[in-house]
Amino acid sequence: MKRDGFLTLTLRSGVAAAAVPAHLDCLSGAGRPSPVLDGGRIDALVRQQADGARFRRIFHARRSLGRPGEHHVGFDDQEEALGLSRSYQVELGNPDAAVRVRESLRDMGAVEQCQLQTLAVTSFDAAPPATRARRVLTRDEVMEPQRRIRAVEALAREAGDASVTVAVVDTGVVVGHPEFQRRCLAGYDTVDLGLGRLNASTRLVGDSRGWDYNPYDEVGHGCLVAGIIGAQGFRVPRGLAGLCMLLPVRVLAAARRDTAGGRLMGVGALPDIDAGIKVAVDLGATVINMSLGSPVDGDDAHAVPPHRAVVRYAVSRGCVLVAAAGNSGQRQMFYPAALPEVIAVGSVDALGHRSRFSTWGPQIALCAPGEAVAGVGRRGYQTSSGTSFASPFVAGAAALLVARAKRRGQSLDGAAVRALLCGSARALPGGASEETGAGLLDCMAAIEALDASHAKTR
Repeated sequence: MKRDGFLTLTLRSGVAAAAVPAHLDCLSGAGRPSPVLDGGRIDALVRQQADGARFRRIFHARRSLGRPGEHHVGFDDQEEALGLSRSYQVELGNPDAAVRVRESLRDMGAVEQCQLQTLAVTSFDAAPPATRARRVLTRDEVMEPQRRIRAVEALAREAGDASVTVAVVDTGVVVGHPEFQRRCLAGYDTVDLGLGRLNASTRLVGDSRGWDYNPYDEVGHGCLVAGIIGAQGFRVPRGLAGLCMLLPVRVLAAARRDTAGGRLMGVGALPDIDAGIKVAVDLGATVINMSLGSPVDGDDAHAVPPHRAVVRYAVSRGCVLVAAAGNSGQRQMFYPAALPEVIAVGSVDALGHRSRFSTWGPQIALCAPGEAVAGVGRRGYQTSSGTSFASPFVAGAAALLVARAKRRGQSLDGAAVRALLCGSARALPGGASEETGAGLLDCMAAIEALDASHAKTR
């Protein structure tokens, strides 16, 4: 889904630019989008073709995080090399001129890349109406996904570590829910989509304009994801990450699509999501779960994969990245899951077959339960289906591995965690494949594999 009238632009290294404020400062009111980017040819082109524009930096500088009005100051060499210090959101005065302006900017030597801005959408329930759970699940049914992946045994062996943080980059979390008491760190809200309709079929509801840092979930999607990772375990299974802490980062607003029965969904602009991922990294997240995504712009032959730069930054800072494969049910590259640095998670049913809705392809690392998963809701509890809810099982398992290694003075990067999880995954019917990756997550087997590797190095 396109966001009419918005572009993302990255200048080439060394190109002089104005002191454009960062997204975080525009959100807080400590800065305002600038009508000027380079004071020269780019500004003149945009004035001529689109009646001007407003610019803001997508990313903040790591060393300036938490300094209002100065988030655009102090980028380091790594942030410069990856293009984070040179990336901007462009809001055009004339939205109809977006394609023409994009092509003109791409022809300029000062511009490294320029794309139409797209939106990531998270469906709340991927199961067809006939299979959605309408009754209260029994305790055995609630625990069934945990039994399949041997979660209880894993938590008995490894309790987790409060110094390990799992960021939930999603629709937010209701931090006052009993299941999240003493489980959440102070989070962030990077959503700034404006008000009203996004397009002819989708309208925003609730908080969608920024101006606060409260990551309150208005959809319910983020609560269910976060509960799988870090719930206290009062009325749902204990979160798989054990004592590890949750960092809620709200990057998706609530919206209703007129053609989908008016059901809530999460929607977010890619720059807002990228800004939120970087916040999570710079606040010290060890594992980042991203139950969201979008395909590459199929109408643009020169489009780069979404989130590529910020994912590379996160990996360089030692983060383990886990993402939902998508709910199209097709062989498709869905980002950020399809990026090679990210552990892409698909969904399987109770028999170990790929769920009807689970997106598949060579990017799938492994699978986890994603059908009729019970967990935390905005008010009380809920049950839903989708790869969104398979991904946090893997993120929780990754946090346990990191915590166990940390206790022994070791550190695990994303590649090491992927190798442990995939190498210990339980084989599914048909063996390793593009539909289910290496197989079904086995939390206990992953911990045993880590212990065995530690024993060999002693």
